[in-house]
Amino acid sequence: MNNVKKIQRWLELNNFDFFLVPHNDEFQSEYTAKYAKRLNWITSFSGSYGIAIISKKKSILFVDGRYTIQARKEVNNKFFYIKNISNFSKWIKNNFCKNKTVCIDPTLHTKHNLKLILSLYKKKNIDLKFLNKNPIDQYWKNKPHRPYSNSFLHKLIYSGQTSVEKINKIIKFLKRNRCNFYILLNLESISWLLNLKGNDFKFTPLNISYLIINISRQKKVSLFISKKKIKNTESKLKEVCNIYDLDYVSNYLKRIKKNSIIGIDKNATSIYFENLLKENNLKIKYLEDPCLIPKSIKNKTEIRGAKKANLRDSVSMTKFIYWIKNKMIIKNTTELVAAKKALFYRKSNKNFFSLSFETISALGKNSAMPHYIPNQKNNKKFINNSIYLIDSGTQYFDGTTDMTRTIIIGKASIEQKSKFTRVLKGHISVATRVFSKKSKGNDLDNLARKSLLEINENYNHSTGHGVGSFSSVHELPFRISKIKNKHYFNSGIILSNEPAYYKKMKYGIRIENLLLIKDFNYKSYCFDILTYVPIDKDLIMIELLNQEEISWINNYHKKVYDLVHIYLNNEQNKWLFKVTSPLKI
Repeated sequence: MNNVKKIQRWLELNNFDFFLVPHNDEFQSEYTAKYAKRLNWITSFSGSYGIAIISKKKSILFVDGRYTIQARKEVNNKFFYIKNISNFSKWIKNNFCKNKTVCIDPTLHTKHNLKLILSLYKKKNIDLKFLNKNPIDQYWKNKPHRPYSNSFLHKLIYSGQTSVEKINKIIKFLKRNRCNFYILLNLESISWLLNLKGNDFKFTPLNISYLIINISRQKKVSLFISKKKIKNTESKLKEVCNIYDLDYVSNYLKRIKKNSIIGIDKNATSIYFENLLKENNLKIKYLEDPCLIPKSIKNKTEIRGAKKANLRDSVSMTKFIYWIKNKMIIKNTTELVAAKKALFYRKSNKNFFSLSFETISALGKNSAMPHYIPNQKNNKKFINNSIYLIDSGTQYFDGTTDMTRTIIIGKASIEQKSKFTRVLKGHISVATRVFSKKSKGNDLDNLARKSLLEINENYNHSTGHGVGSFSSVHELPFRISKIKNKHYFNSGIILSNEPAYYKKMKYGIRIENLLLIKDFNYKSYCFDILTYVPIDKDLIMIELLNQEEISWINNYHKKVYDLVHIYLNNEQNKWLFKVTSPLKI
């Protein structure tokens, strides 16, 4: 029986109407381990964002603009409608009517994310069931187990700050905000606070764990983690925290004195935990994860590491582009072959740990899907006169990288050159901006889109996201986006700069570098570029550029050559000299 039919049958047997299946796990992670890929199990959708509503008839999958085309390709339209997430609230209002029963797994949803559904429940418009067991887990044969990789400590030469120093800062913050306890559920924050890394997730060096801070205890931090994982780190961890088994967290919360004030982040705390706190008469205080901002503002050691890691990665990707342009045998090359070749150049690098996300290696019409991932079924062979887009990155012990280059295989059309150049103009506009210290991400976003908007074109995703330090490649809370952000920028934050253009079922263009925010003067910031990989001049239409933009490209390419050429062989060196030579009007 088809997976969606199994859950529809379960709805019928229990006289339920709807069941919500989000992409995320119980930690609200963007990239989930195999055991938590429930949305993929029921829909076959492989993207990193989405939510399905399973009904007894035809079900619905909601995704954002990055994934619309991909979802239509991967998901069987016999069982699912595909809709944009912007229609989610409207659909809920129209379909979650009186006497309808809606089921959710409370460990996978936050109250913040389900505000509308919870308001309908309070008005008694719907019956809301919090399930003790997720039906997908019951029907999923050979479901993968939770991973138990060995944890390891992130050395001070990479982190730049001891866990004791970090903990003391967070304790001061919690005291100022009059919290007795704080539950930390964001795995990146736990990892940062304790300088503790792992391999429970394929592309992010994290451990499945919980952490509770008790400001009144001598040893103020309690870590909840599988004992199997900490054989090599337990003695060091015990110097700064109490250690309990992962599943003991609920019992620990039940032991906390009634009416204690416990801080939680509404964006990271599941309904299950909120309900548990209320059942035990604990006073909830909504307080943003206190690690988010200090984690995002890189210290001097992390900045040095980021520069070294990005240079290493830039050299690898320059070698890869040389191979694509000069050594690749087209008839023997596929998207997967190219992705493996890019990994080959990175793997031998100092401090290499893993990729930072699944490589987006996309040729021709596949490049029109922003987050396309090749596999054995969709793997496309290279052909001449095609756009090739590669978006990839690496986890190094001293930094996390992410970059995108769009390359022409053969000859580009005038239209492709025009669109590429407009994307490049947007990229340059962000990279060269000097901006007020009172700026937020939405203040810069329109700069990247301006040239495309002039011809009524746009792209359906953010211009940039925060990047961690040997952590998540998508780091909250900072971004460059149309969506308003409450946080002001600060020096030491690393952001991606990735404007784009996508022509449906034809081709896609994206140019991405990582940028470091630094002081320009006492009232302004500017960007320091971290990524140094040649931009394909075969795709540039010079007549669309002004003199300042031409100067920027020439200066950027000069720096690419100066930084990278010493790591190349003679053939690669000659090629790099040519492709980074100045543009001429």
